[in-house]
Order: sequence, then C-alpha cells, then structure tokens
Amino acid sequence: MMAKARAALRGAKLYVVLTIAAGALFYLAANLSRIGPLTLFAAAVVFACLVILFIAAQAPPEPHPARPNAATTLLAPSVVVSEVRAAALVTYSQIGTVTVKKERGCAPPNSLIKPLHDKLLGEALVVDVGVRVVAGVNLKHLREEDVRVSGGGVEITLPPTKVLMVYVDESLTRAVSHKAGWLTGRDITLMDAARRDAMEALVGAAIEKGLLEKAGQQAAAAVAALARGLGFEQVNVCPTLPPPGAYFEELQDPAMIARLKAEPAPLLPRDDQAGDA
Repeated sequence: MMAKARAALRGAKLYVVLTIAAGALFYLAANLSRIGPLTLFAAAVVFACLVILFIAAQAPPEPHPARPNAATTLLAPSVVVSEVRAAALVTYSQIGTVTVKKERGCAPPNSLIKPLHDKLLGEALVVDVGVRVVAGVNLKHLREEDVRVSGGGVEITLPPTKVLMVYVDESLTRAVSHKAGWLTGRDITLMDAARRDAMEALVGAAIEKGLLEKAGQQAAAAVAALARGLGFEQVNVCPTLPPPGAYFEELQDPAMIARLKAEPAPLLPRDDQAGDA
C-alpha cells in the first residue's frame, strides 16, 4: 500500500513539472518578438523543467518490497498417522455358499444294519449355508515408525490385513434335507454346527483365493489417495500380511459392524464343500 502511494506522489510531481514547462513554453512562443526579463525567465523555467524531467527519467524505479519465499512445510509422520487413523477402517468382503452335511447317531458306512439303524435312530442334515467374510486393514494400528517422510514423498507400511468379520447370510441359507429317525427327534444344535463348519470352510477358501491380498491392495489405494490429498507428490504404500495363524481380528464397534453388513460383497466362486461330521 505504501509503495503505491509513493508511486502516485511521484507521478503527481512530474505532472506539475510538465504543466509548468508547458505554460512557460507557451509564454515564450507568444513573446519571441519581444525579448525582456520575463521572456528570459520563461526560457530558464523551461530549461529547468527539462533538466528535472531528464533526471527523473534517469532515476531507477523504486524497488518493490521483496516477497517472502514460501517455505515448503514437511508434514511430520505424526500428522500423517493422525490423518490416516481418522480413516479408521478399509475393508473388502466376499460372500459365498457352502453345502454342509451333518449326521448324528448314524451307523458307520460299512455297517450291514446301517439302513435300518439310521431310519430308527439316526439324523442327517444337508444345508446350504451362505457366509460372508470381511477382511481389511484397521488403520488405527498405524504407528509413527510406519511412516517415512522424505522431501515431497512419503512411504507408508500398513498394519497387517486381517479377517475382521465372518457371519452367516440368512438370505442365502436353506436346508436341503433334514431326516430324523423314527425313534429320535431333531437336534437343533446340528444346524448350529453346520453353520460353524460353513464359516470355517468359507474363510479358508477366501484366504486361498487371495482375499487378504485384495483387501490390502484396496487399503493401500485408499491411503495413497489420502496421502496425495495431504500434498505429497511421491507416495508408496505397502500392505502387509499377518503371520500364519494370526488371520483374525474381531471388531468391537457395533455401528461399524452394522455398516459393513449393509455393504454389498462380490460372490466367491463356489467350489468348496464342508463334509460330514
């Protein structure tokens, strides 16, 4: 603001000088035939104004105040961790069906009296069980040592991808057959056992088909987009897998569980069966 005011004042002074020079020059033009003291004074004024204008033209322009250099602020790993943790959870799920056969009180397959024994005392259940498996990365487990910031780039190692939820989808579950012996009733615990077997079978099949890898890749893409939003130009996000036998992490947030159950899931190809028990 001050620089603009000084420039305006300088322009006004030059305008005044030009006005005086123009007036004196006009007077000289009108009185060239009569040379007297006033004519000589007018000529001196014109000469002085020309000298002033010449000096003003040679003077260097007033420098503009230098703008402060914008320093690039590097985000500390703690800031990155805080922003990533806010995303809470990135998940990927699959759904499929398993055919389970459960028997109770039945004779061995090689028994000669098996047909009669099973009709009297046995029970057999065949059921298609729909199971949904949800895997993902719990970003709340991200640590500061998992984030490495260098210049305009960042490298992030994600917490291990784990199975977060396994549950039966009732819309895909149906009893194919349920036969009870003449002298025995139906055991409701047989259906519960069939459901447990189906969940175990679907989890194993999903892991074999790369569920954890797919969930890790999806989480890495989401975190990479978040890091670019923070201003990083070079982003490298590395998903990790859990050690063998540590595939599960149980969710505790009821709202999160309800949201995950409401999301659609791709269908897992059906080539897995749960056998007799």
